[in-house]
Amino acid sequence: MVAVEMSGSGQLFVAGVGSASFLGKLSFMATDPRAVAVQYSLPASLREWELPEVPVPESPVHDELASRLRSVLVAWQIRSGQQGAVRRNLAIRWDELHPRVGVDPDVCWLETVPPGFHDGEVDSLRLWQPGHVVPPLAVEIVSRGHPYKDYGWVQDKYAVVGVRELWVYDPYRFGPRARGGPVLLQLWVRTADGVLRETYRGDSPVRSPLLGAWLLPRPKGHLELAEQQDGTGPWPTEAEQERGRAEQERARAERERARVEALEAELAELRRNQR
Repeated sequence: MVAVEMSGSGQLFVAGVGSASFLGKLSFMATDPRAVAVQYSLPASLREWELPEVPVPESPVHDELASRLRSVLVAWQIRSGQQGAVRRNLAIRWDELHPRVGVDPDVCWLETVPPGFHDGEVDSLRLWQPGHVVPPLAVEIVSRGHPYKDYGWVQDKYAVVGVRELWVYDPYRFGPRARGGPVLLQLWVRTADGVLRETYRGDSPVRSPLLGAWLLPRPKGHLELAEQQDGTGPWPTEAEQERGRAEQERARAERERARVEALEAELAELRRNQR
């Protein structure tokens, strides 16, 4: 059994609770007079958690949001020398007896990749197999067609999987009011005792403990990452990072050319003076 904790202003949020079997453990904490937190246990596998046999189509906007975020994380990985890989729609499966039970995050960062991953031999993470390790970070982008999922029960899956951090981004505010939405961003962080806890739900910047970056949600825009809360030090995409590197190289070459020209001019002046 795996615990997940949820909280919200003004009402009680219990994602994915469909029967009393979920409620093996309950604990209430008075963190805010307008909110209540609930911690409960989850089974390791449910039939409704099975992935569809065919991929669910995504809109062009959804694809653009996810693709850009992946590019930002890939650039960070290159810049910081991090190992692993950043992938989109990678199926994660953890129940060997029911191998279709899983979750496929819109974006995830794998700190460790299984053997054969970069050779095209691995099309999903099967956590019961050697070398298949839980991604530290998963990101879900709320879609118009499935808004309840990202406000209701997808957190249950990630609680069971064991991710260290989950971002749920809703730039178009598709989330239902019945589930405490819509908000631009949810941040879920796993505590030292193994509970996946919602540490932020709102529209303002929040810092990711895992990456050390500030997450800046933008209405009808991309989820920006930056070094500072005010957006200073924005994290670039791969293309932006490469352009910056190329510009630095051009500037370095220009400085070197100017230095050589200055030395040549100085040498020419010395020769003239020696005549």
